[in-house]
Formats: sequence, structure tokens, C-alpha cells
Amino acid sequence: MEIATIQNLIKEEKADAWVMVDYENRNKNVVSLLGEKMLTRKLVLIIPSAGKPQLIVHVIDTVYLRDDAITSTFELRPYKTWQQMLEIEKEILSSYKTVLMDVSEFGLLPRVSLADHGSVEYVRSLGLTIKPSADVLQHLSAVLSDEELELQKKVCEITLKIKDEAFAEISRIIKEKGETDELEIQQFIARRFHEEGLVFDEAPLVAIGPNASDPHYTPTPEKHSKIKEGDLVLIDMWAKHDLPNGVYADITWMGYVGTTVPEVYKKRFDIVKRSRDAVIAFLKEQLPLRDVCAYEADDVARKVITDAGYGEFFLHRVGHNIAVDVSPHGPGANLDNYESHDTRKLLSGTSFSDEPGIYAPDFGVRSETDLHHRNGELIVLAGLQDEIIPILTLN
Repeated sequence: MEIATIQNLIKEEKADAWVMVDYENRNKNVVSLLGEKMLTRKLVLIIPSAGKPQLIVHVIDTVYLRDDAITSTFELRPYKTWQQMLEIEKEILSSYKTVLMDVSEFGLLPRVSLADHGSVEYVRSLGLTIKPSADVLQHLSAVLSDEELELQKKVCEITLKIKDEAFAEISRIIKEKGETDELEIQQFIARRFHEEGLVFDEAPLVAIGPNASDPHYTPTPEKHSKIKEGDLVLIDMWAKHDLPNGVYADITWMGYVGTTVPEVYKKRFDIVKRSRDAVIAFLKEQLPLRDVCAYEADDVARKVITDAGYGEFFLHRVGHNIAVDVSPHGPGANLDNYESHDTRKLLSGTSFSDEPGIYAPDFGVRSETDLHHRNGELIVLAGLQDEIIPILTLN
């Protein structure tokens, strides 16, 4: 991202500068601006709302920063001792009143809370007001380009196709052999992903009813269950193109091994579906009108499930950010007012999952799709399951 763009974002946040700290390339956002370099001492990067950014760096590390790409963009401010480092920082910040830093309220957003306590307290001791940099960080790390969005749309299509194949495979094997198991279907999905040129961080989740009561249950060679007639089956699967800018698809669908789905499963799935769709309706209505905070969507979903009497069994946030990342859980805003209070905006250009669930002791139910916000429009990327699939009706 261009420095000028960042400076405009700082102005939008009504701040004078963004103060970032790093040590040995631990802050990915600093690395994205400076590049991967062998830096071995603490540095402080101060990007003002106007003017040239200041890079406070130890004199030993300047050898790796004196190329034209760096010096044309950043003014190097070398220090030798810690006292000099603090004095330089104090001098630069002396004309400012409000700065952004990588902090979050009560440390609830770990992806944002990158600044250490001491660095924050030093800036505060200078009499400055500190505001979270959360939405600027989102712009840096979570907003998708047009090309990345197209890749996500395509991988969602492929993932939905493989989902259909997985349920059909359950039907085929059970009709032939009388039973299959979670691990066999998990490996079938993983193999199909690879055949389509897709990759994933962890193998997909396949769980029959009671196992699905654990949101992160996954079959292993040591522990998995048979799938047979009369079982409710949850499949949660995620993958992306094997490309540097690949974006994940992440979906969860439900099936029942039979020709007619029992009412007990239908009724509970309907609650989850209404919760999922309430989020979509809320965002379609509100995004064209105003900035929506991510936690608001969680409130909408949770109310539906709570009003239906299952609030205690909705054990996780309603959704997570999806971006260019090594896992489907991206660095942007999560639809969350449960695990954390995510006050970040649902920015245009960001994608996120919508996946309410009920995890009662008898069986678990979840429905998950992927959504994208683009210039006030909400796009459903990964389909919407309307009813549980009667698996034995599949050919």
C-alpha cells in the first residue's frame, strides 16, 4: 500500500500520525512496508498524516536500510543508545496530539495488539492521546483486490462442487457397503482439493451428530466414527488456490443419511438458517447506509438463536475475516461480540464467513457461507443451504 494512501487513512481516523514498533520482523505490517530485512534491534516507524515517515533505527541496522527504495520514502533517524532512541521519538512526536498505535481495548483483538505495553506507555507519558490503528491495519492486510475477489469466487464454486461430490460419495459407499466413516470422507475431500490444484492448512472437518457438538472436532486415524444410515453429517471444508494471492473458500453443509430428514434435525437446522440469513438481511440493509461495526452482525445472529432457546449452545463468534492468508482466518474484522468485542468496520473490499451454529449435547448443527462487502453491496459468495440434504436420495 502506498504511503499516501496510509496517510489519507490516518487523516480519516482524525489522528496526526501512526506509531508502529517492531523487533526482528515480528510486526508483519512493518515488514510489508520495509521488506524482509535482517533487522536485529528495536525500531519505531512513525508515519505522519502529512510529510515524510520517520524510521527510528539502530545505527547497526542502517546498513540494510540505505537503499534508494527505503531512503526515498523514509527518513532514517539512527540511534546508538536507548536514551537516544527515546529522545528521537520524543522529538518527532512533540508536535502531535493524537496518534494511532497497534492496540485494542483490553487486548481483545490479538491481530491488532502488536505494540508492547512499554512502548505504548512511553508514548502516553508524552501527553499524547492513543487511538487503535485497527481499521488502518485492515486496509493494509484484509482488503481484497478485484483479482483476489475473482479467485475467491472461483474457489467457492469449486468447493461447492466438491461438497456435492462428498455427499454423493457417502451415498455411494453406504449403498454398496452399508457404512463409511468420517476419515474416509475427509480424505476424499482432501484428495479432490489437491486434484483441483487447491491447498489448505488443515484437513476438512467431517463429523456425525454427537461429534459435531464440538465445533472443532476433526477425524484422525486414531479417532473417528462410522457413518451409517440414520446419521446426521456435518462437513466443514476450506481451501484456496495454490497462489500467493489465493483467498480461501470456507463452507459448512449438513446432510442426513436417509431419504427423509427427521423433524428434530429440520427444526434445529431451520433456527441456524434463520440466524445466518438474518445476518445477510441486516448487512444488505445497513451497508449501503452507514459504516457497520463487525460486532453488530454477531448480535443479530445470536439473538435469533437465543430467542429460540439455544443461546447457551452457540459457542463461537458468528464469523471470521477471510483474506490473503495462510489460513481461512484472516487479519480483518470478525463478526464477533462473543469471544471479543470487535468494533472494527466491515470495510468495502473485505470478505468474511457467516456461520452460526447450535452445539447441544445430542448433536451439532452449523451452516456456513462466505460474504463480501463491495461498495455498500453485500455479495453471497458460497451459496446458501436451505435444508439438510437427504443423502440416500443422491445418485
